[in-house]
Amino acid sequence: MRTLLLSFLFLFGSIQAVNQPADIIIRPGEPIAYFSPDEEGVVMDITVLNKGGETLKIHEVKSSCYCASAVVNNPLIRPMGKGKLTLQVSTGRMREDSLTRVDFTVMSNAKDSAFSIPLYLVNKKFLKDNQEH
Repeated sequence: MRTLLLSFLFLFGSIQAVNQPADIIIRPGEPIAYFSPDEEGVVMDITVLNKGGETLKIHEVKSSCYCASAVVNNPLIRPMGKGKLTLQVSTGRMREDSLTRVDFTVMSNAKDSAFSIPLYLVNKKFLKDNQEH
């Protein structure tokens, strides 16, 4: 009887997970990239987790700035699986800024079809100047 009950609970939980739409989680949760004024740009890999019950289908990734782009390494991510996005930002014009934010919007079939990833850019020179004073 106990085996039958455990089998039922396992089967019910599996069926319930399948009915859930794809759901995105990113790691790191709030990505920060450090750059030097003499560098051309930054490149950061972001892990995308699908905690839903359907396959996550990433259609495109849009950036809030013309200086940024993204590469979708895994456009299809199975349920409870993981994939990777590569975020790229040209920092050539960011010499005076100490902190900048670029948003990347992931367009997909997830329950929130437009998922935003903020990437914070910190100028290493600004940090060094503040530590010296």
